[in-house]
Amino acid sequence: MELTLIPSMWETNQLIVRDLRKEEIEDVQALYLQGSYLGEWDGRTYDSDYITQCFTTGDLPPDGSKDHFKIQVLRMKETNKITGLLTTYHGHPSPEVFYITYFYLDQRLQSQGLGREAMEKLLQCVKEANYTEIRANVAIKNWPALRFWTSLGLDRIQGVFGDRTHDSHSFADIELVKKL
Repeated sequence: MELTLIPSMWETNQLIVRDLRKEEIEDVQALYLQGSYLGEWDGRTYDSDYITQCFTTGDLPPDGSKDHFKIQVLRMKETNKITGLLTTYHGHPSPEVFYITYFYLDQRLQSQGLGREAMEKLLQCVKEANYTEIRANVAIKNWPALRFWTSLGLDRIQGVFGDRTHDSHSFADIELVKKL
């Protein structure tokens, strides 16, 4: 399979989604840090240079290539305000798989249908790029995200990764899959 990337810019009814530009890094980093409360569920420490890292070298799997990674910004069409962040990897763990590595929507706009609108269009873009499977890794303790992704059809479990025992300081992720 020849690797095809999703478009550098795509739109929904209310959103414009496009590749991150250098001048947006600071604003997108602030949005990313807004989501640091997720650390209570996934155990991650949110990096103050994460967006710069994504822009320059990518957030790559083992032996990954920056050419297969995308960081995109969601903006409201009406106001041009940055409202979300999407990072993806094309062709991991195999060429026909599209991987959503991170998706976050401004807390003030969650539960209003914007995330669903964006992801339904993304699923369409992924199909058009001839991927046969889409995956997302979700913290087991992140119940809102689990509900969100399973409602979009990512409802097959590929694996569970992380701590083997449960307590308030243990964390695990579940890899969800949808066949396209």
